[in-house]
Amino acid sequence: MPHGKQSWYVQPSGIWQAVELEVRPLTYIESLHLSPEIDGRITIQIRLAGTREGGAQFTFELIDPQGKPAELHPLLVSRPNNLFTFSTTLASPQLWSPVTPNLYTLKVTLNNGDTVQDRFGFRRFETRAGKFYLNGEPFYMIAALDQDFYPEGIYSPPSEDYIREQFIRAKKLGLNLLRCHIKVPDPRYLKSADEVGLLVWYEIPSWDERTWTLRTARRAEETLKAMIERDWNHPCIVIQSLINESWGLNQKEAEQRLWLRNLFDRAKRETAGLGRLIVDNSPCCDNFHVKTDINDFHQYYSIPDNHSSFDDWVADFASRPQWAFSKYGDAQPTGQEPLVVSEFGNWGLPKLPEKLPWWFPLDFNGQEVTRPAGVLDRLKNYGLDSLFRDFNDLAEETQRHQFLSLKHEIEEIRLQPTIEGYVITEFTDLNWECNGLLDMWRHFKVYAEELAEIQQPDILIARPWQPNYKAGEQVRIQLAISHYSGANLAAASVEWSLGKGNVAGKATLGSVERASVEKLEEISFITPQVSSPQALEVRLEIKSGDGAWLARTRCTVFVYPNRSVSPVVVTVHDPGDSLQSLATALTASGFQVGSDDKPAGLILTQALDAHMQEQLAAGARVLLLAKDETSLPEHLKLKIIPRSGSDFDGNWITNFNWARTDRLPFSTVNLGRILGFEAVKTVPRFILGGVPAESFGKDVLSGVFYGWLNHNAAYAVQVKAGEGKALITTFRFDAYGQDPYVTHLLDGMIRYASSALFSPGLELN
Repeated sequence: MPHGKQSWYVQPSGIWQAVELEVRPLTYIESLHLSPEIDGRITIQIRLAGTREGGAQFTFELIDPQGKPAELHPLLVSRPNNLFTFSTTLASPQLWSPVTPNLYTLKVTLNNGDTVQDRFGFRRFETRAGKFYLNGEPFYMIAALDQDFYPEGIYSPPSEDYIREQFIRAKKLGLNLLRCHIKVPDPRYLKSADEVGLLVWYEIPSWDERTWTLRTARRAEETLKAMIERDWNHPCIVIQSLINESWGLNQKEAEQRLWLRNLFDRAKRETAGLGRLIVDNSPCCDNFHVKTDINDFHQYYSIPDNHSSFDDWVADFASRPQWAFSKYGDAQPTGQEPLVVSEFGNWGLPKLPEKLPWWFPLDFNGQEVTRPAGVLDRLKNYGLDSLFRDFNDLAEETQRHQFLSLKHEIEEIRLQPTIEGYVITEFTDLNWECNGLLDMWRHFKVYAEELAEIQQPDILIARPWQPNYKAGEQVRIQLAISHYSGANLAAASVEWSLGKGNVAGKATLGSVERASVEKLEEISFITPQVSSPQALEVRLEIKSGDGAWLARTRCTVFVYPNRSVSPVVVTVHDPGDSLQSLATALTASGFQVGSDDKPAGLILTQALDAHMQEQLAAGARVLLLAKDETSLPEHLKLKIIPRSGSDFDGNWITNFNWARTDRLPFSTVNLGRILGFEAVKTVPRFILGGVPAESFGKDVLSGVFYGWLNHNAAYAVQVKAGEGKALITTFRFDAYGQDPYVTHLLDGMIRYASSALFSPGLELN
């Protein structure tokens, strides 16, 4: 029975890899282990099994990557207990790498006619002073987590061609490594990775959480031994993990930490001839390393909503914090382990086939937020079919949002010179879990070309000082380069343009050290005059002295028209004196702000207290900027719920914040139906729950859904109460008067709630 993480998605059992029955002589070659060095030295180990008949003699045939015979003269070094060790050297070997996956074939024949052959590659993967090196060259890990599940076969791949094609797609996305997640893959998986040139990090399948026993420990040890034995000759395998996120282990227990450290030492001894790197526990949350070759960690945040938290975490991790290792005094860090952010990511829903897949009713342990089933009904029931043409239109929007998130995360990681790689969660969608770079059927998502641009050994990073600008304002963009290729940048330059227009500026790079991150000159320009919000795409590329491009990227800034003075009268009801700064900013913006003792026009408040309820009942119009759970009376069905500390934060199942761009107030400020970085300073920290599904189509002006359109809630809802009307929102307006999006959004809400178009249908009760 397979074990590992399959219980998250579906519970398979039975034979899932090929089973072969071989007819062999009484004495036969049981194993052939090849340990090559990049200088051409090869250690050959042959283990015999069965009944011995006379002296064993071997003949060797070596075929080079071009299919031609190569000279090889192995010298017998030792032969204890049927283990024959030979040593030889090949002159000028062709090295194996992702760029040149050169494979040699060695055929060994025993004098009784028994024959074994296998392929191998000359490859060295190592660490030095906190950095990775592949064949002596600096290497930046650009990886994705691969759970190695398949649309129909589940654990079993449909064919070798299928595996090979998905690996080719991985490389088209710029990936150079896959982390095969807590699964021993089909041998064809590793064979295809060898051929295509894709590095592999793979792991012992886990067992149930925190159920370590001597029996499970023995099973893990036996599994590790079998993995090493079966997969010895694959040059693609460079890293092996022992435990993931402390699953199956209680790291509070000294005995279990000691076992983990000893297993690390054992793995290092048993793979010494291969030079593989070993990770003891690939950690997250409150678990940690004890002894490891790589200091890696997992972290998930909803982006852009929680981008500041992600950025702070990355900066902290880049400083080699103590929390990554055991706090019990038994850790053995060297301080030279390369740092890797080994899990992070965000969701992007797949386009659906006409016939829904078999796994659609499945979810994670009954948790509604993970459930695909009923998504087409939710699209209609929550009125999202009037915002998106169909589900696939919505799916494309979520995929663009996924790329927006990944781009920020990748760039933030690569801005840190001490971090040497990352692993995106994940390579492909897996049933209900949709954070793949490919969907479950191995189709590219809409951003494939743009993602490939920023997943290269050299990447150019362009970060505007802020996302939003007024017309006629100066835009300043910070530039940096993460340089890991062997390209000579001495004569290279950066060119940039607005959109697909002519080159608007050029700057020289100067000296950039390999395997480093360097800040470059800023670029700047003045935004054009616009009559409506515009997104300006800035395209940048690094060109060599002969004009060839070396790196490309793009960034977007949002430009808003200069505001016109509004004649709207606003009364600020502020018994807690928490809206004084906003009242001052509104006055400075041209609104007529009245006093609370003589209310006139639209009433702006942060709480629907008794006074406001009386005003509403008498026919007032109210804009309620809800600050927390106390902003609404407890007896109302409409509830204000904090996002922090629950699935509503979006850090696990991604949230998608949407706005009705086909109607006021968002039609005059939003450029996309799903909010991005332009709205980051106004992102709500609370949701509005208790809104009936049938009211979403008309009265919910902005809202949020999670994953497969679950946990639908509002951010801005219009209601009627007695003779009055109210627009209730959890958007934040601290940056009003400073940030153009925030300013235009509140202006739009004030104008809309004051206009004749403001006509709620939902009764507040």
